Amino acid sequence: MTHDGMSSLQIAKQLRKVVSERIVRRWQHMYRSTDTIDLKTPAGRPRIIQTKSLIRKVKNRFIYKGRQSARKLANSLGTSKGTIGRIIHEDLHLHTYRVIIEPNLNDEHKQRRVSFTYWYFELGGIFNRQNDRVYAPSRYYADEHKGTKQTAKFPKKLMVWLAASKNGLSLPIIFEPSETLTHENYIEIVLPHALSEGQRLLGDNFIYQQDNATPHKHKDSIAWIKKNFPRF
Repeated sequence: MTHDGMSSLQIAKQLRKVVSERIVRRWQHMYRSTDTIDLKTPAGRPRIIQTKSLIRKVKNRFIYKGRQSARKLANSLGTSKGTIGRIIHEDLHLHTYRVIIEPNLNDEHKQRRVSFTYWYFELGGIFNRQNDRVYAPSRYYADEHKGTKQTAKFPKKLMVWLAASKNGLSLPIIFEPSETLTHENYIEIVLPHALSEGQRLLGDNFIYQQDNATPHKHKDSIAWIKKNFPRF
């Protein structure tokens, strides 16, 4: 077919897509270069041998370091990501499990749950659920190796306001629990405090800066700031 001037795409169609055009093109190049087609040697770079030593190193990393990235593990061990993937799945028979979110309950909370069906939660950290994975042979072993993440729901809120300047921080304002910032308490409490603290830290010549929170942008808040602050 090559002698007849057929292209790799035409040959692939003649073979009814049994092999791809890319493979036919490689065969044509091989035939034109050596007059033979060697199908015994696979194309591409040779695979890295999955030695017992390498398998043991990968296993120890998962045992002692918990969550691991296959890409970072391959870089640290000087091997390819594909080799690490084959070791994980074929030799160690590990699978990825997502970190599960569950309430952070102590024994007292659990007992009260049973007695009064009243839930207690505490503050928890933040993590990326899409990226956190644990390699383990089963869900049980995944849970034993940091496969669960405890979080708190509906925590009590406490808002604190303070200002920062080149000469230090202002004295903070601590609001009542669950109290939110409105333009009324912003004008009544925060702005007079910010003015006095700015004068204490920087004198009479300073610029007051704020973000675009809704109470900050209210027309009454802007009017108070323009009237009382030296610069805004």
